[in-house]
Amino acid sequence: MSTERSLIGSVFERKTSTAQSLPSPRFAKTPGSGFPAVQHRSKSAFARAKEEEKSDINVRPTTAPPVIPARPLEQPQSRDLEVDSHIADDVIRQQISEENERRVANMTEEEREKERRDVLEQLGSGASDLLERVRAARSRNTTKAPSIAEGILVQDEQAPEVSREIPIVPPLSGLAIRRNLSRVKSLEDFGKRAPPILVKSSTRPSSPSKASRQLRFAALTPADVYVYESAPVSPKRKAIALPPPPDAPDPSIVSLGTFKENCSPRKRPLSPASPKSDDRPVQKIANDSSEPEEGTPEYIRRRYFPNVPAENPSVSWMKPSSSNSEPVLLRFDLTGAPIPADISATLPTHLGLHHHADGDHAGYTFDDIFLLSRSTVPAQRTMMLNILVGIARRLGMQVRDPQYTDRIPELEGKEEELRKRILAAGLSAMNERGGVGVRAIEVVWECIVGWNALFDTECAELDLAPAIMSILQVPDFLTQATELFTQAFLPPESLARLLSIVYRLSQESNTIAESIMKTPRLLPALIQTFLLTPIPPPSDTPMPDPVALKCLTVLASSSRTNALALCEPADALLRFITMLPPTSPFPESLATNLLIETLRLYATLASYGLYSHIATSAASYFASLFTYIVSSNSKPLKVAWAGLVEAWTVCATDPHHTTPPHDILWSQVTNWGWGIEVLQLRQGITEAEAEVWASIWSASSAWLEGARVNGIRGGEGERAETLNTIQDGFIKGVEHGVVTASLEALRAELAQIHATPLPEWCQRLQRIGMHARVLSSAVRLWLACTSIANTDVNTAAPLGTPPFNLPFTELSSFCAFVVSHSLWSLVTGVEQAACKHLATFLAYFHRLSRHIPGTSPDLWVAQGVAILERQLPGEEEHALQILEAILAILTPQFLDAMAPPSIWEKGGWKVIKPFLDYAIRPNRDSYIAPSDDTPESIMRCTTIRLPSSSSISSVTDEHRPTGLPLPRVWLTSPIDHLLRSGSSPVFKALPSSWDASEADVVRMSLLLAKATQEIVVRYNLSQFALKRSEMVFACMKVFMLEHGQQQEYPSPATGDEEEVFRDLIVSKLMSDLLAPFTLGATSTSSLSSKLPDIDLEQASLPFLGSGTPFYQFYTDFLALYDAISFSHPIFASLLLPPLALTYPIDYRRILWADFAHVLRTVRTPVDQVIAGDLRDFLYPVEKGEMIGKYVGSLLQGSVDGFLRLVALHHVACNIWPDLQSEEVGAEQEDVAKKLLKLVVEKGDGRVVREVLMYRQVREEKVICPPACFETSGEWIADRAEFVQQALGSELRERLQGMFDG
Repeated sequence: MSTERSLIGSVFERKTSTAQSLPSPRFAKTPGSGFPAVQHRSKSAFARAKEEEKSDINVRPTTAPPVIPARPLEQPQSRDLEVDSHIADDVIRQQISEENERRVANMTEEEREKERRDVLEQLGSGASDLLERVRAARSRNTTKAPSIAEGILVQDEQAPEVSREIPIVPPLSGLAIRRNLSRVKSLEDFGKRAPPILVKSSTRPSSPSKASRQLRFAALTPADVYVYESAPVSPKRKAIALPPPPDAPDPSIVSLGTFKENCSPRKRPLSPASPKSDDRPVQKIANDSSEPEEGTPEYIRRRYFPNVPAENPSVSWMKPSSSNSEPVLLRFDLTGAPIPADISATLPTHLGLHHHADGDHAGYTFDDIFLLSRSTVPAQRTMMLNILVGIARRLGMQVRDPQYTDRIPELEGKEEELRKRILAAGLSAMNERGGVGVRAIEVVWECIVGWNALFDTECAELDLAPAIMSILQVPDFLTQATELFTQAFLPPESLARLLSIVYRLSQESNTIAESIMKTPRLLPALIQTFLLTPIPPPSDTPMPDPVALKCLTVLASSSRTNALALCEPADALLRFITMLPPTSPFPESLATNLLIETLRLYATLASYGLYSHIATSAASYFASLFTYIVSSNSKPLKVAWAGLVEAWTVCATDPHHTTPPHDILWSQVTNWGWGIEVLQLRQGITEAEAEVWASIWSASSAWLEGARVNGIRGGEGERAETLNTIQDGFIKGVEHGVVTASLEALRAELAQIHATPLPEWCQRLQRIGMHARVLSSAVRLWLACTSIANTDVNTAAPLGTPPFNLPFTELSSFCAFVVSHSLWSLVTGVEQAACKHLATFLAYFHRLSRHIPGTSPDLWVAQGVAILERQLPGEEEHALQILEAILAILTPQFLDAMAPPSIWEKGGWKVIKPFLDYAIRPNRDSYIAPSDDTPESIMRCTTIRLPSSSSISSVTDEHRPTGLPLPRVWLTSPIDHLLRSGSSPVFKALPSSWDASEADVVRMSLLLAKATQEIVVRYNLSQFALKRSEMVFACMKVFMLEHGQQQEYPSPATGDEEEVFRDLIVSKLMSDLLAPFTLGATSTSSLSSKLPDIDLEQASLPFLGSGTPFYQFYTDFLALYDAISFSHPIFASLLLPPLALTYPIDYRRILWADFAHVLRTVRTPVDQVIAGDLRDFLYPVEKGEMIGKYVGSLLQGSVDGFLRLVALHHVACNIWPDLQSEEVGAEQEDVAKKLLKLVVEKGDGRVVREVLMYRQVREEKVICPPACFETSGEWIADRAEFVQQALGSELRERLQGMFDG
């Protein structure tokens, strides 16, 4: 049939009374500019079609409709004619279907293909889905039609309008649809008119009633949903997690969650066996006599949506979920407790747990909570933040206590990540007023303060949450906290929570403490809000908070700068001292706590030598205070007062060291009689109050130490008066019981330290620290009561009688137990603060031990070396005194033949003393306060707090605040400085009188290492001796001094051009140091050879660091040997330890292959090899490439001694089956025969005989040459048979003589 169209179509007369429904043209509303109107994507296609239809009603058509004369055109009824009967609808559908079928049947293949492309272009790739939906809808309408046709009449204004679906032809192959289209009338009209779904029927009322309206929703996919970031609730608050994340990863940005298409479990589709809609009984719209139960979905539908059919998708949200849904997500109730999955689906809806996307399950998922925590409804937001409080509390307990009963297994291992998200949610709401802000502060408190178990100490940086601190953005948080303090619209409880958060932040690190001090208006707001409250306090005004005083104490202890800044507001705190608790307007317990914290703050300032003038300015008040304290039963108050008296007494010992000078004088302290007053505190104290006894003894010690400097005849009268008071108590009184009880308690605590559960770990360490302080105070008092100066540790004059009795034997055995305890390897960072008094006790006991009868000089040196390595940061003065005492004992007379006289010519230990001092205190600008203040410490102290482990490891050596605890290799540290003399800070600070050479430094370093090594091993303190690998690496560094080091500050020459390692004294000392670790020493049961060892890669870490591998160092060492060694025996022996099979094959490859030419010069005998066991070089047997290297070296005759044994062993084990521990395969047997043939044909007689006769038994002790070639047994015949198989009878006969003898 022809498809040509006439040039001029039929002319129709327009009827003005009838509004025709015309297809909306594509550019019906072209603006005057000539450009098409912009179609915004924000409007749906349905909305745009409605607007076009309204505007086109009165538009006059400008063109005539086309006419196709070649094809008879039926006059169907208007497509928009509304049919009142479903039967009429069926007729129209049938007519359209027949017309479509005829048109398709009359098309050619080209026309069909063109129409198919047009359809795909119009509908997109989802055409098949569209056609399926149209077909399904038509099926549903067909099913529903009889129910209406049976006589149940429904008026138009009451019956809901049903979407009528027009049938279409079956889908063509490849046809795709576009979403949101539900019916197609004719394929011919595609591309020429808008989709019928967008065209309003001409007979449809323009304003339908509400009862007849029916909403139809398009099927959306996740790609159709666009999520826009919401603006902050308040423009003043900084947006948190709102801006898009940057391209580069930033750990400080925390996402509050990501949008998911549906967080609720998806309903599974019906199985094929489930009934279809066609099989359902016919539903009639009638008055049902049976009323559904109130509250059920059907009841709600009938009550509020009577005109909506039960199967309408718009009310499906009321139906309960099917039982075959996917597993329910973790949900929480309003207290943050998890709801079990089986209960979540059964809880009633009135509990407030169903206000989320998946209303079928009670409780809120994390996505629900984080989403609703940013709701604009304050009550809803408050409730979600309250849930986060409960979750954070449970997660914190889960982290702290492995035995926590209410653990959430689904969240194990995810606590820290959730902590960050919860904290971010709380921070975003902190500035809100009302309940939102209150709960937000509670969330932040749980994530920062309540999360970790804290040490109640101001003496260390906690550094427990560095990642959380980065999320918190401390400067911004402190600014917000300042505003909250100054505005004061929060309730007192929330202000107290906020104060505790600031207090916890001050404990985290010195850097944060400095930020707190620098935040504008924060410190005045804190003092004004929590300390300078009205007196008398009104009923509606909160009381002062002791936590604020604790915070000030922590800030002062963090740095001298902060302490100086706090001196000015400290005057206002006298109000808590002038008003004693009995007369205070505050409750007595609160007044006592405020008094205690004020005294502790003053003591902290006095530790820097600051603010001690207040003792003079308020002397009368402090006198009254002492009278009250003596009669008080408060143990913490007595401890605080004794600590303050001790600090002020130290300041008065040398007034030149206070800031400003002469802030307090010794004469004033004497007139006040503090020394006698402190002893009066002993009245009424029992053995159980050990902490009070320790404070009294420390204050008395400070008094006696000051009297030795400032008193008459060195404080003789003060000592006599003190001894007269305490002597009987240490013999059989309370003091003796306190010391004995602390000793027993310490032994018990240390014995159980490994079995301590994590929640009790902090408390146990604090108890250990308290009992250690008791012992250290007792020993310190004993030393202060002697007539020998405390600092004169070198004096060995015997004491006629001790000042008072102490359990010296028990103390000595306890020190031996403590110094070797594994506790020292368990504590780091803040935990060291609890053990600091234990290190102080060891230092004091070392002084006491010198005067105990039976303590020999070498035993005292052994004790000193062990105790020196147990000193912790802050005890640098003790460490330096112990080092000086050790060097004073190691005189030429003591060492005797160990060191030749010439070694002392350049000043002896003075040559290396600057390097050893640097190892203890590398940074002169940093001074950590010791456990007990001294006149030196109050002048030089820069901080009272111990640095955290991370702050020490993150800086270079010269900027480290401390070198303690010392590593085991600290005795050889002078050699490290020689290797890096160009950048060594020690060389830059050496005095002009220092004129030692490299050889002198190496001599004294090796001599000190040798002397201490022998002494500590002799007294069974082997854990403080250098291990084998550490000694090997120390000697390697001596040879590496010749590795072309560029020295900016060269040492004076020795007078010749000889290398340091060729110096006779240096060579002798290295030989003596390495001898105990050789295989020959192992056979003689040397104590050093039995020490536990580490590999060289670990031993080199303190010097090389993690950035330089030991393999690179060994490569340079091997190249240096090749260049300058000239077969030096010690140099050669140091090449061998990395050849053990426990090291990677690279070490063996570089020597046997890359440097094979130096093998001839390595003639080290087997007994001189530095190793613990020869088997480390022999087993497991090598395979592959190294066998060729071994065979080549044997055939060339370039190896001897130990290297020849190694090569022979691996070659023989690859040949003879009796030396192999597993079955030999055909391929391996072939390799063995080739190896044997190569050795026999190319090798000389010695090589052939040794390979043929080499014998070892893996399970037995290694047999060294020549015994390993002289054994006999049945294995000889087996090898002869193997030779015959591999080489034939003729060669066997030639080799038989070697087998026979």
